Amino acid sequence: MQTIFAVGLKKEIKGIQSFRIPMPKIEKETDVLIKVKEVGIDGTDVNMVKHDKKDIAPGKDLIVLGHEFWGIVEQVGKKVKTVKPGDCVTMTVRRGCGRCAPCLHNQSDMCMTGLYDEHGIHKTNGFLTEYTVDDERHVIKIPEGIEKYGVLIEPLSIAEKGIEQIKIIQSRMPWSCLHPGHKFDVERWGRCKTALIIGTGPLAFLTTCLFRLAEVDTWVVGHKDESFFAIQLMKKVGAHYIDARKNKPQDVFNICCSAVPLNVIFDAGGPADLVIGMIPFMSRSSIYVMTGIPQGELTTCFDGNTLVRQIVRYNQVIVGSVNSNRNHFEMAIKDIHRINEKFGNVLDNMFTHRFKLSEYEKAFAVHDPKRLKVVVEVR
Repeated sequence: MQTIFAVGLKKEIKGIQSFRIPMPKIEKETDVLIKVKEVGIDGTDVNMVKHDKKDIAPGKDLIVLGHEFWGIVEQVGKKVKTVKPGDCVTMTVRRGCGRCAPCLHNQSDMCMTGLYDEHGIHKTNGFLTEYTVDDERHVIKIPEGIEKYGVLIEPLSIAEKGIEQIKIIQSRMPWSCLHPGHKFDVERWGRCKTALIIGTGPLAFLTTCLFRLAEVDTWVVGHKDESFFAIQLMKKVGAHYIDARKNKPQDVFNICCSAVPLNVIFDAGGPADLVIGMIPFMSRSSIYVMTGIPQGELTTCFDGNTLVRQIVRYNQVIVGSVNSNRNHFEMAIKDIHRINEKFGNVLDNMFTHRFKLSEYEKAFAVHDPKRLKVVVEVR
């Protein structure tokens, strides 16, 4: 049996491992076989290794990591119509339960049963290997010239979904200022709005780029020094930064929003204490989108009655947003060009560290203030 090299976690062993797995094959007429070219390493991958978080399918003894990738189609089933051999592609991460309405309508990111799988995260092998195969409906073609940003499509899709939630929910308001042209359903919807992003990683930066595309007055808060590389990039696209180590939540609010409403707070995987601490400072009719999944435990105290009164009396919304679907991937592909066009190919600066697949241990052990996106080259 032909086997291929792969990297991930094994049931009885701690830490990142390499191993051989069977070569995937076309089994259905709608299957697509993809030769993996590059895989991005993000906080979810690192935390799975660091905290020994193995979510391996029953009856299996390993899981291949990696959920951000792009590759080249090598072979297709007889009924595949949207891609062909030689096309550059990426894939969505979650596979639906096949039972609930959202999954049956290709929106597994909204799965109602929780019986989904996720490549490289939950029950299903990821892309940190040489080849992968899946059904055509999960495969998205990458236009020529965008393939170099292929590992950014998945994290950008997470930001796209979060902002989609903002637009949908906040469209309950006819407008957010006296100008009727500043509705949430127009392209430059942010011209009179202020947003606070919590976090300083790749997702925070990509979210910052989308907010700035919409001309939102964007502030970023985190536990890093202002000289941190990612923060410099955020400032390059017009965002402002606040160091939370030097400022309590009340101070953060005073700096960014003492004179204007704080319309949006977006948690992009920031410190949990700061995520919770900013809730009391939401403005009237504002929205708070949470995308981070913190590890461990956090104990904090707050006045529950005051918090509930605030949310109700001020028409506030707190919404969780996890994963993304094909529509968000397609939105991300379109916005990659728009971001680079507006901000001088700023996305090129995200790729700070590159490693070969055989150097996987180094890829998971990068400790560098200039780190933003770590890429494993599978060639």
